[in-house]
Amino acid sequence: MKLKESLLPSELPDALPLWFSGDGPQSDLVISTRIRLARNLTNHRFPYHAQQTERKEIFNEIAAVLNRQPEFKSFSLINCVDITQLDRELLLEERLVSPDLLNIEGDRGVAIEKNRQTSIMVNEEDHFRLHAIESGFQAEAVWKRLTGLDDLLGHYLPFAYEVRRGFLTSCPTNSGTGLRVSFLLHLPGLVLAKSIDPVLLGASQMGISTRGFFGEHSEVVGNLFQLSNQATLGAREEEFLQHTRTIITDVIAHERTARETILHEAAAELSDKINRSWGILLHARLLTVTEFLNLSSALRLGIDCGMFEELSRERLNRLTLMIMPAHLQRHLGKTFTEDNLQAVRADFVRDFLGSAPEPPKRPRARRIQSPGKNNGKRGDTTI
Repeated sequence: MKLKESLLPSELPDALPLWFSGDGPQSDLVISTRIRLARNLTNHRFPYHAQQTERKEIFNEIAAVLNRQPEFKSFSLINCVDITQLDRELLLEERLVSPDLLNIEGDRGVAIEKNRQTSIMVNEEDHFRLHAIESGFQAEAVWKRLTGLDDLLGHYLPFAYEVRRGFLTSCPTNSGTGLRVSFLLHLPGLVLAKSIDPVLLGASQMGISTRGFFGEHSEVVGNLFQLSNQATLGAREEEFLQHTRTIITDVIAHERTARETILHEAAAELSDKINRSWGILLHARLLTVTEFLNLSSALRLGIDCGMFEELSRERLNRLTLMIMPAHLQRHLGKTFTEDNLQAVRADFVRDFLGSAPEPPKRPRARRIQSPGKNNGKRGDTTI
């Protein structure tokens, strides 16, 4: 497939991905909704067991369909062999590829739709994985888009499928539907109220797994939790979707209750934490990504509580993406070591936040939406 250079990450303007715009339903708590479908081709070994020549055949077979069929004209396929390390990392930071894909050798990559909300990752753990992502709490809308893409590819490519086992995948835990429904949630209220552990334990007992901001094998930072279904076998896709959505709705209700309680019982302490975070970000000379995410979590909560007038959720999301290593280096047009990046990142954050200085106001309870049932007492955990 001919590569459309305009879609190379390094050639794109500093545009915020639509899924990170912060304007979706309940986006004060739900950063994004993401759905993935794992699929494989018949008559080919799984990528991890295939020689590089076979991986190239797989890549070319999928590329031929995307290039030939008019339904995929809005997609461009990027082969990671043909791009720089910076471009690969940009794809990772925008949630278009997984960390594992960057560490594999040989032909592998991603087909990206123009709006970057739908993508097809090729030759990672499975022959290809379909992804769709949207801002806020939008499971049905994301599923509708992804299942249509799945049907199209199934018409042109021979999927590895058995009647009893469903879709065959490299990892047995993905077999059946190959479906993974993930919600990226911001849950500072539950962390402050010391209720996060029982809530996540309850979700786990209902078949929900927890990951960090950067996905599988990552720790939770910035009170950002990625919750997704564990089971993929034994039910239809719509049933897994509805089950996961129901549990996430309950988690959202607990978070709203925790925030409401903190606003009414500990407004001064909350204001103090948010002001301290604001002050550090405005004056720090060295910042790691983890430090920024932990501090910006307080600002995110402050926005939701009405403490800022000019600092919007969309603006904070833009800053969050821009301070990531690859995005920051692309924006500045220079390459830095990790040590140097900490100083450059701190400078960038000061300039970004200081361009419209405004001390945080007192938190206002009216900005918090109606909560569910209370589930925990107020605590004094750092945001």
